[in-house]
Amino acid sequence: MAEQSEVGTRVRTLIACGVLARGALACGSGAGAGESAAEDAVESAGEGADAGSEANAAENAGEGADEDVEREAERAADPALNEPITVGLAQLPRKFDPLGDMEPWAMRIADDLVFEGLVRRSGDRYPWVEPAIADRCEVDREYAVATVTCHVPAGIRFHDGSELTMADVEYSLDYWLDPRRSWSRERNGLPTFDRVEIVDGPRGAPASERDPGRWVQLGFDKREPLALEALAAIKIVPVSAHRGRESRFAQDPVGTGPMAITTLEADRVILERFEDFHEPARAVPSGKLIFRAIDDGAEALTALRRGEIQLLPEVAPVHVPVELGKPGMAGRFQAWLVSPARYDLLMWNVGKGLSGELGIRSALHDAVPYSAIARNVYRAPGLPVEAPVDLHEPTPIDLDALADIKAGEAVRGGLLEMPALDDDARAALGAAAALDALGWPPEVQGYRRRPNGPLRVILTNDGQDGRAAQLSAMVRGAWESIGVRAPHGAVPWRFMTGTLRKGEYRVAMLHLAGYSDEDLFHLFHSRGALNLAGVADEQLDTALSDYRGAPDRAARDAAKQRVAQRIAELRVVSVLYAPAHVLLASRRLTGVEFVDDLPRLDTLALVPGDIDWGGG
Repeated sequence: MAEQSEVGTRVRTLIACGVLARGALACGSGAGAGESAAEDAVESAGEGADAGSEANAAENAGEGADEDVEREAERAADPALNEPITVGLAQLPRKFDPLGDMEPWAMRIADDLVFEGLVRRSGDRYPWVEPAIADRCEVDREYAVATVTCHVPAGIRFHDGSELTMADVEYSLDYWLDPRRSWSRERNGLPTFDRVEIVDGPRGAPASERDPGRWVQLGFDKREPLALEALAAIKIVPVSAHRGRESRFAQDPVGTGPMAITTLEADRVILERFEDFHEPARAVPSGKLIFRAIDDGAEALTALRRGEIQLLPEVAPVHVPVELGKPGMAGRFQAWLVSPARYDLLMWNVGKGLSGELGIRSALHDAVPYSAIARNVYRAPGLPVEAPVDLHEPTPIDLDALADIKAGEAVRGGLLEMPALDDDARAALGAAAALDALGWPPEVQGYRRRPNGPLRVILTNDGQDGRAAQLSAMVRGAWESIGVRAPHGAVPWRFMTGTLRKGEYRVAMLHLAGYSDEDLFHLFHSRGALNLAGVADEQLDTALSDYRGAPDRAARDAAKQRVAQRIAELRVVSVLYAPAHVLLASRRLTGVEFVDDLPRLDTLALVPGDIDWGGG
């Protein structure tokens, strides 16, 4: 789950006025102190900027060389800018196009370092964002947004040195309106986003707040409470580098963020500090980040112990817990148990057919061999959850408590126990008894039926080999073992979404990946655009609406708890596996925070020089 950083306190907002602004409390065209602050906030992009533009240009021309000298002096004086931070990943991300689909680590790098949207996710209060490329955004109505209007200041530069233009902004936003992007819009909470227009200022704004051609207005065909938070997913790219060159751009990305990708190779990705970043107060403390491919778990641990890498986000399960308890680990490293919001799950069609009966769903849910799946497919214990809702904060692991632990010993220190296969056997007996009680007795052949037909549930997936095929075989085998006919229904992914939208399935195997603070309204509300399960429940609808209307962190977390509880009670999904990884970091690494249970990259820094680790 996200943790608020100190950076977030730079931007102050007054939500009651419907205005989000950088560096000032802005209340639109209200009276008094609020009005003065708003005028000051806009002045830099409006008339005040014009009045001083000539003087600023002359001054900047004379200071350019001095700034270069100062930068070199700063770099020489700060060891953190010279020594890179190295992260070891089993598999490196290969594509960095924020307007396309990206894997989780590509998204983390893109969000924290390379690309920016009009706003970025931040804070523990509504509207859950702060300005990024935009220095001010206004909404027509809080908690029920139909129009967002944002001001984009001049002078922001891309990593290639070109200046960001409003054509770049319009292109990047319009790209998401392509009908082929409907799935991405829906998955990112933007199903009703439907128009973009470059304007001179907010509707009804006084002349002092207008800046012709530097405002962009975004419209929604239905009111969205969390429109600003959802818009953080849309990043701005240079139209000249991206249009018609998407594949090339993904290998040579250009953004406006605090670091630029300078090397993208098979064995490493290197990012370096972008000196012309438009927001100096958010400059990253490190001069260089290296992501190194290490697919061997033992090699990765050796590199960490030697100081060749400082962050290992996922320790190979085979080395947990024994390697964590070896001498010197507690003194040199810090560890967390993290659980990114990624779920392999079964989604039930609760609206029709046998799967529409809660008793049937519950019995089949209980019969799933969760322990065998964890042991034989993932080879690591997963987080025990019954809904795709991230309620688990990154948890520190007590490495001292693991000292000298041996293979086969009960785990301690905050690690998860591997589930027992006996749990599956007991659950299967309970599931069989539940089906008996529901009036589905087994016949001589062992299969269950009623006079009007057999108990038959088709499990739909995309038919791919590998893990999905293994999971499907294990689930169907478990159902067959208690007398349920479970044919395999393979549907290629390009047709899968149509099958799900039409409700032409009973239960489907899916992978759901998202944010820790994800608005699940569109997936599980009765009026949700992606309510593929066909669920319609008043209590769940209320909890989902309360999440969208939460004014602060406490209210949001309380609503999340209720959403998770009700999804579990209704058996809308059966979570086959929710990953829980061990993350190791050198104690030289500071600024370790988490966003979506991955380490936040723009706050990481190294303690300079050698450290006496002691004998721990």
